[in-house]
Amino acid sequence: MGRASVLAMLACATACSAGSRSAKVAALGWSLGGEAHVFVTGDRFARDLYRDLTGSGSLHDSLALRRLIAVEGRAGRVATVLSASGAAPGRLTLARFHAPETCGQTEAVTELVFAFPPGGAAGRSTPPSHVTVVALMGTPPFVGGAGAPSPALARQRALDLVTRVAQRAETATLLAPLALDPDRAADAGEVAPLPRKAGEPRYAVGFRARFLAAGGDTVLVTGVADTDQELRDIRWVVRPLRARLSSGMIRHTEGDGKRAVRYSLRGTVAGPGGGPLLLLDEIADVAPRDSRATAVDPATRRVIAARPLALRCP
Repeated sequence: MGRASVLAMLACATACSAGSRSAKVAALGWSLGGEAHVFVTGDRFARDLYRDLTGSGSLHDSLALRRLIAVEGRAGRVATVLSASGAAPGRLTLARFHAPETCGQTEAVTELVFAFPPGGAAGRSTPPSHVTVVALMGTPPFVGGAGAPSPALARQRALDLVTRVAQRAETATLLAPLALDPDRAADAGEVAPLPRKAGEPRYAVGFRARFLAAGGDTVLVTGVADTDQELRDIRWVVRPLRARLSSGMIRHTEGDGKRAVRYSLRGTVAGPGGGPLLLLDEIADVAPRDSRATAVDPATRRVIAARPLALRCP
């Protein structure tokens, strides 16, 4: 399957009905004990899938009586599960339908459990437990390795790269040295090795850096780049966003149509067509419930899959 056709399929992940076998959906989650657990938020997705799996009944009425409904997966339902280890096929064994508000979301949340076949060619690309995964559904499953990434950078070299990328985004004075810490709200960044390009190592770089702007204002600049180590060929996956801070919090982001968010790079997974997907946390200070985990294609800047960061299912 070509890269363009796969990405066109994934583009409808939030718009297509997911109940039928032909629906094309991508979902984020994690691995656990030989399984992948991925989550999709939305009443329509839950309603259509429940009808397709059970053949009858109203999910709304059933969830009014019970806050959680589990339905066994039907034969033939498979997905390709992407992780840092590569792409592995998974078979749907269980669908859990969580009622609105039970997972911290206003709409129903569908939890899909995919089991990995033991051994075989897929064994090398099956994710270990407790890593982030992306499941591609509604397309023939495929198997593949993650490919050879660029060499990991020593800590000081990684810090230097994060700092230089941040300073490329903003010409004002950097207020504090940056740290390598994906959980830090400001003055921090991350580096993840990417596949080489024309033999040259490349890296994904995320950052959240405070600068002293003209007039004495403190601004936070955040963004994500795909770059070589010397910044000769830097591409913005998330173009730098500039926001004023008040008591350390983003109050608004400069520019029409730009959301008040920070970006944190959480790693990569193997992507369709051989390229990686970046795992980015999009953190909203003003409206925390809008914060989300995303899988982004760095070549097209498109969000392939997303789930709320505040997702907490019992």
